[in-house]
Amino acid sequence: MTTLAEIEQEIGNVLAVADELDEEQEQPALAYLEELGVQETEKADGVIYALRKRQSEIQFLKDEEDRIRSRRKSAEKRLQEFKDYLASIFQREGITRIRALKGTLYLRQSSSVEVTDTESLPADLVHTKVSFEPKKKDIRERLNSGEEVPGARLNTAQQLCVR
Repeated sequence: MTTLAEIEQEIGNVLAVADELDEEQEQPALAYLEELGVQETEKADGVIYALRKRQSEIQFLKDEEDRIRSRRKSAEKRLQEFKDYLASIFQREGITRIRALKGTLYLRQSSSVEVTDTESLPADLVHTKVSFEPKKKDIRERLNSGEEVPGARLNTAQQLCVR
């Protein structure tokens, strides 16, 4: 099967010698160019189809990730609600432990810290994070205007677009 690059190269080859063709050779050359044009279109359509199919598969996987994540969170919430319900029954009835064949249900004391005002905490009990985020939009504007920005450069690339 001929590749798109090979088709493009063959079109370039025919066009390169087009000026040297006499009238007798011109008609077959034009017919061959037309055939190459049809092949080019069919090949490009195949590439576009493959790209769109891949994009569709990726979108499907993203949607599935969201759906499954939602189901997991819902199941986790229902599990926690059920545990809270059982804990309330244990507390109401004064039960501390139930032993069964497959395991033991019991209440355990736990504690957690709730910080109500971060500003009031002593400095040795606060972890300070410093982060620097470049202002890429401002950097781009300066670089595009010809200014030099130490520590930054403007990279250009070409991307394939499908419409």
